[in-house]
Amino acid sequence: MNDNIYWIWFLSLEKISTKQKNMLLEQFLSPEIIFLLNRQTLENTKILDKNKLDYFEHNKILKHAQDTLHFMDANNIHLITRNDQQFPEMLKNIYMPPLALFAKGDLSLLNAPIKIGIVGSRKPTISGAKYAKLFAKSLSAVGITIISGLATGIDGNSHWGSLSELGRTIGVLGTGIDICYPRENQKLFDLMTQKALVITEFNLGEKPLPHHFPLRNRIISGLSDGVLVIEARKKSGSLITVNHALDQGKDVYVIPGDISESSWAGGNHLLKEGAKLVTEPKDILEDYIVCDQLETTNEEKVIQLRKKPFTVDQQLLFELINKGYRTIDELVSYSNLPVNIVNSVLTMMEIEEIITIKYGNILLI
Repeated sequence: MNDNIYWIWFLSLEKISTKQKNMLLEQFLSPEIIFLLNRQTLENTKILDKNKLDYFEHNKILKHAQDTLHFMDANNIHLITRNDQQFPEMLKNIYMPPLALFAKGDLSLLNAPIKIGIVGSRKPTISGAKYAKLFAKSLSAVGITIISGLATGIDGNSHWGSLSELGRTIGVLGTGIDICYPRENQKLFDLMTQKALVITEFNLGEKPLPHHFPLRNRIISGLSDGVLVIEARKKSGSLITVNHALDQGKDVYVIPGDISESSWAGGNHLLKEGAKLVTEPKDILEDYIVCDQLETTNEEKVIQLRKKPFTVDQQLLFELINKGYRTIDELVSYSNLPVNIVNSVLTMMEIEEIITIKYGNILLI
């Protein structure tokens, strides 16, 4: 029988906490083994009290799990358990790691090399919304994956900004993956399941209960290398994500805001506490993409030390620019690459200070 059936059954045991499920898995390794345990063996573990043992006994039924699995197969929903190779290593070491993730979309994004979480107000100012789109678009253009909570405001603008570029974005839900919340994000939700990725630890059908969102936030920070705060009040869910990030040893970035506006007070306070102030995407990128600052010839620039080596497309464009091709039209023509790919690669090279663009001419720095 499909091992996922036992996982879905195990995850659906609502009266047994995630902590208790983790403890059971540590002892018995898999939900299938747990399903086959007799009451006495479970009682000897001291993990479940009498009421939960009764609950366990009365819910040894796989019919609902079988129906759920059929629904998932029909709707391209994947279950990624902690035993799967695709399960992100970064999530295994956080406090109370999720047992599994329900996912729909591009699963490769879970293990993308660099991921930045973006959090902030659900009712941002015009400036806050603009910064969310701008930073997400710029970071996504160079291959960084953007993670946010698929809520309105900063979350939604961050996802839209990323989708306008390479579409490298992950939405972490506080509901089951078959529920779009808030409803006004349905178009964004549908687009992300097709071109990006949506994930959740909550079972199908689970509603947007208040306690789900603090739990959701630990996954946003846990998946991210760093978290960017854009417009957050002093007491907001965004700061819960930041606290998780700090506990997890992640970088925290803040865009400063108007000191007279309460909607920016949380971020400004984080700056006083030592978060990194950022005013442009390059301020974040410099922590993840390292360029050698030594004097070099153009040929030596090819082997500069960076976090990631040149891609094939970067190498091709570098060589063409070095030969004297200076415009985007020329690079498109001689590289045989689509114009959108050329633009994306050039953006990354410009941010990494490999090239500069002046009056339409592309020059090596």
